Amino acid sequence: MAAFKFPEFKTIEYRLNPDAGRYEKQPERIAFNKLPNDLKVETTWDERIRANGATEIITGRIKNGKRAFFTGLLKVFNSAQWFYGNDYENTPEGKKNSLVIFQFSEDNTRLSVYYFNGYYKTNASERFKFVCEFIKNKGDL
Repeated sequence: MAAFKFPEFKTIEYRLNPDAGRYEKQPERIAFNKLPNDLKVETTWDERIRANGATEIITGRIKNGKRAFFTGLLKVFNSAQWFYGNDYENTPEGKKNSLVIFQFSEDNTRLSVYYFNGYYKTNASERFKFVCEFIKNKGDL
């Protein structure tokens, strides 16, 4: 049993469609609609995103001139499998951030997304510490 108590999160599974170059959401018993049906990983050249430490982004399709999902992928432990980012939505109370952790399989054919709806640490070092603790304890969850 994990010594660290994590806030509630949702795990969403994706599989790579090599023909489309996109990760496709796998069927869920109870749908989680905060993430789109497919995601694509791309290199970013946006200096604002690169300044935050991300050289890649993960994004949904553009609908009505807006991306369904978009975040920079920040590496954890210099790993090719673990990354984190955030998602935000505008609510009547203001902007609401949610922490998102990404785990790619070693062969990059599968992607697990851990979505902490409404949970976010604004301090970057605390956020990174939380992500590391989650990864370390993931087998105990």
